[in-house]
Amino acid sequence: MLSGFGQKVRDLREGLHITREEFCGDETELSIRQLARIESGQSIPTLAKVEYIAQQLGVTVGSLTDGENLELPKRYKELKYLILRTPTYLDEERLKVREEQFDEIFEEYYDKLPEAEQVTIDIIQSRFEVFNSGNIDFGTDVLQDYFEQAKKKKVYNINDLALIDLYFMCSIASGFTSNIFNVTVYFAFVEKLLKQDKFIQIEELSFLNNIVLVSAEIAVRLQLYDILRMLLSYSHELMMRIQDFQKMPLYNILEWEYALFYSRDERKAKYYYSQALMFATMTGDDHLASKIEEEWIKDLEKHNL
Repeated sequence: MLSGFGQKVRDLREGLHITREEFCGDETELSIRQLARIESGQSIPTLAKVEYIAQQLGVTVGSLTDGENLELPKRYKELKYLILRTPTYLDEERLKVREEQFDEIFEEYYDKLPEAEQVTIDIIQSRFEVFNSGNIDFGTDVLQDYFEQAKKKKVYNINDLALIDLYFMCSIASGFTSNIFNVTVYFAFVEKLLKQDKFIQIEELSFLNNIVLVSAEIAVRLQLYDILRMLLSYSHELMMRIQDFQKMPLYNILEWEYALFYSRDERKAKYYYSQALMFATMTGDDHLASKIEEEWIKDLEKHNL
């Protein structure tokens, strides 16, 4: 795939007397490290990066790729779609299916993927392991490699969103320890997340909503109720826009927690509890319905303390 692409890019860049630093600019589209790996043939670029490189060089994509197909395998895209959109709720059967999906990706596709796609898989697998085990060690190495670059961005790609999701999950799993969680960084991410629907593709809005709901969970735990209200309103807007109600149970849980712990409105909280339970039972998800009932009892006990 893309045989000789890296050498061609290097020859054209050097022919224009452009350094890697000048070529990559602020590194939001392409980092100096990524360019070096592409030029040396160590990394396969995504179509988006090929388009950026062609633009920087002032040539067509076709002249760089010699007409090679840059599409990702259909089955790989299906697996990635399922992983990003389908929650497990720590259900044993669903966890087993998720592990099988990751296994298939690593066995059949990973080594042939563009580097950016490999990073996507590394991040979302790390997030899965942190969520499943509660051990943040599964996520810290990935965060160290890419986190600072993501913090600088105003517009996020799928990897940036996945990295923020991993950061939020590690923050929760760590109990918001200071060596992982920084509330100023959290505020900055939330502010930018609330604007991302203007920039990302419509098929990525469901994944954006997942991250918005995780950030809302953090707001509940830290009693940041003004931010929670904004996040829940944004989440509802996203779900209505794309008609994707898979996360409606979680949304309703967070709404009842806002009603119980901030508004002190048990009647409204009970309404959202019934809505969460209804969405779970409508889909025949007995495991989720049981989890919702357990969470409702716990929250009522906390509320009455």
